[in-house]
Amino acid sequence: MNRISSKITGAIKRSQLFLLFACCLIVPALTTCSDYLDARPENQILLDEFWLKESDVEATVLACYRAMQEDGFIWRVITWGELRSDNVITSQNADDNEREVSNANILATNGLCQWAAFYLVINYCNTVLQYAPEVVEKDPDFTTADLQAKSAEALAIRALCYFYLVRTFRDIPVPPEATISDRQVLQIPQSHPDTVLANITNDLLQAEQWALSEYMKDSKGRMTKDAIRAILADVYLWRGKYTECIDYCDKLINATLATTELSVTTPKYRLEEEMSSMLIFEEGNSSESIFELQFSTEKYNEGVGKLYGRASDINGQLAATVAYAEGEDVFPATDERKADFIITTKTEGGTYPIFKYLGYRMGIGTNNMYLYKSTTANWIFYRITDVMLMKAEALVQLNRSDDDLKEALHIVNTTYMRANPTLLESDTLAFANYSNPNAMERLLLLERQRELMFEGKRWFDLVRHSIRKNSSEDLVNYLMNKYTSNLSTIAAKLSVLNALYLPIHTDELKVNPLLEQNPYYKTSSNIEK
Repeated sequence: MNRISSKITGAIKRSQLFLLFACCLIVPALTTCSDYLDARPENQILLDEFWLKESDVEATVLACYRAMQEDGFIWRVITWGELRSDNVITSQNADDNEREVSNANILATNGLCQWAAFYLVINYCNTVLQYAPEVVEKDPDFTTADLQAKSAEALAIRALCYFYLVRTFRDIPVPPEATISDRQVLQIPQSHPDTVLANITNDLLQAEQWALSEYMKDSKGRMTKDAIRAILADVYLWRGKYTECIDYCDKLINATLATTELSVTTPKYRLEEEMSSMLIFEEGNSSESIFELQFSTEKYNEGVGKLYGRASDINGQLAATVAYAEGEDVFPATDERKADFIITTKTEGGTYPIFKYLGYRMGIGTNNMYLYKSTTANWIFYRITDVMLMKAEALVQLNRSDDDLKEALHIVNTTYMRANPTLLESDTLAFANYSNPNAMERLLLLERQRELMFEGKRWFDLVRHSIRKNSSEDLVNYLMNKYTSNLSTIAAKLSVLNALYLPIHTDELKVNPLLEQNPYYKTSSNIEK
């Protein structure tokens, strides 16, 4: 079992009582807490008894990660990043919520539009930031440096949550503090996305200064300086701050391991020599990984298991798009990523299951053998190929000279040639074919799709591209690859940029009268609140 997963499971048992009332209040749609709210307000007692020593702070920080492991959180990380994209279609096992979102028939009552699981994590983070400073005065072993390190983790996790929310909903509320009292009601208006993104950036920059560079054994499962830098690169790319994006990508690409050999430097994040889902996704925490949420047999990744499938049932609720599984528009015949990521034999339901987290490859080239794994999959938020391709995208957007485009192509060739080991060096993608920024942009978007398929990136890539162009025309063209009916209706809906965001759930509108529905979904002025 992963060490951090075991630590988190134990830690939350101590901290969950302290945060119980806050959780009930901030996420009323998640569970019913009336019995607890009628009880004696023990949270005040816990406030007096809990924040006394370093282990109390550590327990609550680990509870932040534990809340991210919950099904409602990881389910939305996957569906918000993939379900509406051209990578996936729904299978016969999908429920109505997934099917309606996939078919661009989204109502504000759809369960996938609920954001409670993310605000639960945010509240844990706010709790750390609000109460951990008191422990410095109570526990002499808990220093200011310790406080800063714990605060950095909370700031970074919170920033990551807000980044998902702002990309998914656009305008979102930002709670100013933790919700602790059982009498406190959270009613605040939404903030403009530019404001949220600026605040995220500032928090991450502060977190970068305070965060630890390494943990003894948990570095890839906790918010280190490098994990924070990966988020910053992503945020800067989304904001169109391309020079800053490149700077932070380079901090990771050029990172080296400490060595006693003064004349030898070893890259800290190394590409596996071959694209092997066994090393990257099956075992987890590979040399390519920067930050991934840890799961184990004790806490299974239900998001992956139910949405993508598992060894006991390879048919998840989502499946690969037929055109991509059967054709060569995305994966050429030599590209081994198709077989690594997709089961290219149809099931009885007529779909192609997703294999990326379900199994692993053994062997090389024509001797490949594919096996189903028995372990549970971590969820990788950032790995070095993602960061490399972020840099390439930023270079293309800057386009200061041919050198930017050539460097971007070199990066694309690095991931492309690794996935096509039977090609000769002379078969690399040629600059003559991609010497203008539009062609290079299309190539880069395609390579990000190939390399990061099913990793929760594709929809956000398409939305970012649409915002930059101030048009969703390209997004619509990509999505037509997954649909077989209602093409004109779907295209008309998605031609409106505001339709690329999800609506605010009706339950949230009811409990918080200061919320405004996302513009595209405003069908009536008399929504019940």
